Amino acid sequence: MFETILVVLGSGSVSAVVIVLLARTWVETRIKASIEHEYQKQFALFQLELERKQKVALVAELIAEFIKVPQGETLPREQRHALNKLSFQATLWLPRELAVELSKRLQNKPDAKSPFEIILLARKLLTDDATLAPEHVTFWRPDLEKRGDPVIVR
Repeated sequence: MFETILVVLGSGSVSAVVIVLLARTWVETRIKASIEHEYQKQFALFQLELERKQKVALVAELIAEFIKVPQGETLPREQRHALNKLSFQATLWLPRELAVELSKRLQNKPDAKSPFEIILLARKLLTDDATLAPEHVTFWRPDLEKRGDPVIVR
Protein backbone atom coordinates (compact mmCIF):
# COMPACT_ATOMS: atom_id res chain seq x y z
CA MET A 1 0.00 0.00 0.00
CA PHE A 2 2.86 2.33 0.77
CA GLU A 3 4.26 1.59 -2.66
CA THR A 4 0.94 2.48 -4.28
CA ILE A 5 0.90 5.81 -2.47
CA LEU A 6 4.45 6.54 -3.66
CA VAL A 7 3.51 5.61 -7.23
CA VAL A 8 0.42 7.85 -7.13
CA LEU A 9 2.39 10.75 -5.61
CA GLY A 10 5.24 10.22 -8.06
CA SER A 11 2.98 10.14 -11.09
CA GLY A 12 1.06 13.16 -9.79
CA SER A 13 4.32 15.05 -9.35
CA VAL A 14 5.47 14.13 -12.83
CA SER A 15 2.09 15.16 -14.24
CA ALA A 16 2.28 18.48 -12.37
CA VAL A 17 5.79 19.15 -13.70
CA VAL A 18 4.68 18.32 -17.25
CA ILE A 19 1.62 20.56 -16.92
CA VAL A 20 3.74 23.42 -15.55
CA LEU A 21 6.28 23.04 -18.37
CA LEU A 22 3.55 22.94 -21.00
CA ALA A 23 1.81 25.96 -19.50
CA ARG A 24 5.11 27.86 -19.36
CA THR A 25 5.89 27.03 -22.99
CA TRP A 26 2.39 28.05 -24.05
CA VAL A 27 2.63 31.40 -22.20
CA GLU A 28 6.08 32.12 -23.68
CA THR A 29 4.84 31.34 -27.17
CA ARG A 30 1.81 33.60 -26.73
CA ILE A 31 3.94 36.48 -25.43
CA LYS A 32 6.44 36.12 -28.28
CA ALA A 33 3.62 36.06 -30.85
CA SER A 34 2.01 39.11 -29.27
CA ILE A 35 5.29 41.05 -29.30
CA GLU A 36 6.02 40.00 -32.88
CA HIS A 37 2.54 41.09 -33.97
CA GLU A 38 3.01 44.49 -32.31
CA TYR A 39 6.39 45.00 -34.01
CA GLN A 40 4.91 44.04 -37.38
CA LYS A 41 2.09 46.52 -36.87
CA GLN A 42 4.54 49.30 -35.92
CA PHE A 43 6.74 48.46 -38.92
CA ALA A 44 3.75 48.66 -41.27
CA LEU A 45 2.87 52.10 -39.85
CA PHE A 46 6.48 53.20 -40.27
CA GLN A 47 6.48 52.05 -43.91
CA LEU A 48 3.23 53.90 -44.56
CA GLU A 49 4.62 57.09 -43.03
CA LEU A 50 7.82 56.76 -45.07
CA GLU A 51 5.78 56.28 -48.25
CA ARG A 52 3.76 59.41 -47.47
CA LYS A 53 6.90 61.45 -46.92
CA GLN A 54 8.36 60.19 -50.19
CA LYS A 55 5.22 61.26 -52.05
CA VAL A 56 5.32 64.73 -50.49
CA ALA A 57 9.02 64.94 -51.41
CA LEU A 58 8.16 63.92 -54.99
CA VAL A 59 5.71 66.82 -55.25
CA ALA A 60 8.26 69.27 -53.81
CA GLU A 61 10.98 68.04 -56.17
CA LEU A 62 8.70 68.25 -59.21
CA ILE A 63 7.54 71.76 -58.34
CA ALA A 64 11.13 72.90 -57.70
CA GLU A 65 12.26 71.45 -61.03
CA PHE A 66 9.24 73.02 -62.76
CA ILE A 67 9.98 76.55 -61.52
CA LYS A 68 13.74 76.20 -62.03
CA VAL A 69 13.61 77.78 -65.50
CA PRO A 70 11.43 80.90 -65.77
CA GLN A 71 8.40 80.61 -68.02
CA GLY A 72 9.21 81.45 -71.62
CA GLU A 73 12.83 80.30 -71.47
CA THR A 74 13.98 77.14 -73.24
CA LEU A 75 14.15 73.98 -71.16
CA PRO A 76 17.44 72.11 -71.38
CA ARG A 77 17.00 68.50 -72.53
CA GLU A 78 18.13 67.06 -69.17
CA GLN A 79 15.61 69.14 -67.28
CA ARG A 80 12.81 68.17 -69.67
CA HIS A 81 13.71 64.52 -69.09
CA ALA A 82 13.72 65.04 -65.29
CA LEU A 83 10.35 66.80 -65.45
CA ASN A 84 8.83 64.00 -67.53
CA LYS A 85 10.15 61.35 -65.15
CA LEU A 86 8.86 63.14 -62.05
CA SER A 87 5.53 63.92 -63.71
CA PHE A 88 5.01 60.29 -64.68
CA GLN A 89 5.88 59.14 -61.16
CA ALA A 90 3.46 61.67 -59.70
CA THR A 91 0.69 60.43 -61.99
CA LEU A 92 1.32 56.84 -60.91
CA TRP A 93 1.63 57.29 -57.16
CA LEU A 94 -0.21 60.39 -55.99
CA PRO A 95 -3.85 60.59 -54.90
CA ARG A 96 -6.16 61.55 -57.79
CA GLU A 97 -6.99 65.06 -56.56
CA LEU A 98 -3.33 65.94 -56.12
CA ALA A 99 -2.28 64.38 -59.45
CA VAL A 100 -4.97 66.38 -61.28
CA GLU A 101 -4.05 69.70 -59.63
CA LEU A 102 -0.36 69.09 -60.20
CA SER A 103 -1.01 68.28 -63.85
CA LYS A 104 -2.98 71.51 -64.29
CA ARG A 105 -0.09 73.50 -62.86
CA LEU A 106 2.52 71.75 -65.00
CA GLN A 107 0.40 72.44 -68.10
CA ASN A 108 -0.17 76.08 -67.01
CA LYS A 109 -3.95 75.73 -67.20
CA PRO A 110 -5.89 78.92 -66.35
CA ASP A 111 -7.59 77.26 -63.37
CA ALA A 112 -4.35 75.82 -61.97
CA LYS A 113 -3.43 76.31 -58.34
CA SER A 114 -0.19 78.05 -57.48
CA PRO A 115 2.87 75.89 -56.79
CA PHE A 116 2.53 76.80 -53.11
CA GLU A 117 -1.10 75.71 -52.97
CA ILE A 118 -0.14 72.39 -54.57
CA ILE A 119 2.65 71.78 -52.07
CA LEU A 120 0.22 72.45 -49.24
CA LEU A 121 -2.43 70.24 -50.86
CA ALA A 122 0.15 67.44 -50.91
CA ARG A 123 0.88 68.10 -47.26
CA LYS A 124 -2.82 68.00 -46.41
CA LEU A 125 -3.68 64.88 -48.41
CA LEU A 126 -0.62 62.87 -47.44
CA THR A 127 -0.08 63.90 -43.82
CA ASP A 128 -3.55 65.10 -42.76
CA ASP A 129 -2.03 68.45 -41.78
CA ALA A 130 -3.68 71.57 -43.17
CA THR A 131 -2.30 74.09 -40.69
CA LEU A 132 -0.06 76.01 -43.12
CA ALA A 133 -1.08 78.60 -45.71
CA PRO A 134 0.63 79.55 -49.00
CA GLU A 135 2.29 82.56 -47.38
CA HIS A 136 4.20 80.13 -45.13
CA VAL A 137 6.07 78.66 -48.13
CA THR A 138 9.31 80.51 -48.86
CA PHE A 139 10.42 80.99 -52.46
CA TRP A 140 13.54 82.75 -53.70
CA ARG A 141 12.71 84.40 -57.00
CA PRO A 142 15.22 84.18 -59.89
CA ASP A 143 15.47 87.98 -60.07
CA LEU A 144 17.30 87.93 -56.71
CA GLU A 145 20.27 86.39 -58.53
CA LYS A 146 20.40 89.20 -61.07
CA ARG A 147 20.07 92.10 -58.65
CA GLY A 148 22.39 90.66 -56.05
CA ASP A 149 19.91 91.46 -53.29
CA PRO A 150 20.35 89.63 -50.01
CA VAL A 151 17.93 86.78 -49.52
CA ILE A 152 17.23 87.72 -45.92
CA VAL A 153 16.62 91.36 -45.12
CA ARG A 154 16.80 92.40 -41.49
